[in-house]
Amino acid sequence: MWLNRFGEINILQGFSRIPNTTQNIVKGLAVSVSFCGLCMVLIGPKWQTTEEYYEKEGMEIVFVLDVSLSMLADDVKPNRLQRAKIEMENLIKGLDNDYLGLVVFAGRAFSMLPYLTTDYDSIYLRILRMINENYSRFVPYGTNVGNALLLAIESFSREEREKVIIFLTDGEEQLSVRSQVAEGVKMLMERKDISVYLIGIGDPLKASPIPKKDKNGHVTGYEIDFEDNTIMTKPDPELLQEIADVTGGTYIHDATGDELKSIFEGVIADHRKVLGTKTRNTVKDVSQYFLGGALLLLVIFLLL
Repeated sequence: MWLNRFGEINILQGFSRIPNTTQNIVKGLAVSVSFCGLCMVLIGPKWQTTEEYYEKEGMEIVFVLDVSLSMLADDVKPNRLQRAKIEMENLIKGLDNDYLGLVVFAGRAFSMLPYLTTDYDSIYLRILRMINENYSRFVPYGTNVGNALLLAIESFSREEREKVIIFLTDGEEQLSVRSQVAEGVKMLMERKDISVYLIGIGDPLKASPIPKKDKNGHVTGYEIDFEDNTIMTKPDPELLQEIADVTGGTYIHDATGDELKSIFEGVIADHRKVLGTKTRNTVKDVSQYFLGGALLLLVIFLLL
């Protein structure tokens, strides 16, 4: 027994100044209370607390993620695409009872889900994690904002919920935005229940190359165009503001990616409806406290 390291128990007991009668009483109490504690552990006692919380109405949120080649520029760390995904995931982990959709776009747009889902872990986040650098290198070249807007609008239900589209893009595009989004704007005017936000990502003051990396993440070169010139990419805030103006949306830019999560949270908070307050009961298992007390009393019994 571990107590023998300090000496024989009967010898240690000889040094005790507590009278034998008192020792016996304390021992008896220690054993009795310890036994009661162990019995309580077997019963499995629970402690119930009641807390008040705000009941919030579920929203419909469709993220529209730019996966074009320019999103691999690393003026935002680790790059524009990965930073957008990281902050999306951080936000989604804190959501509850909201219906989510996901549209990705480059030269063409694709809806990644056939319907809005509340299954964040096994469906939504799993699909989001599949979108990586290889995906961006193989999708059609370009930035088809209009097609992405149409797919996002079509993703929503006709239920009376708050509906928000959140674009995440660097905004690089040479085609006419107004001609691209004309049909989407027409649908928005018909629906009148959808809010559009454009979140620009990347440094709008400096052009950046698009690195190529090996499987270990080391830079091996940079993307080049058909004339072997290094491709330089720079976000276009004026274009994004034009899209916002055409769609009746709101444009916000984050040059570093550090503010993305707070921007997301602010957008959602602006549209979140609080239905009222409710109470809920939380039950906690407190068996460990009785077990700890019982073991402590047994140690006291052995020391007396």
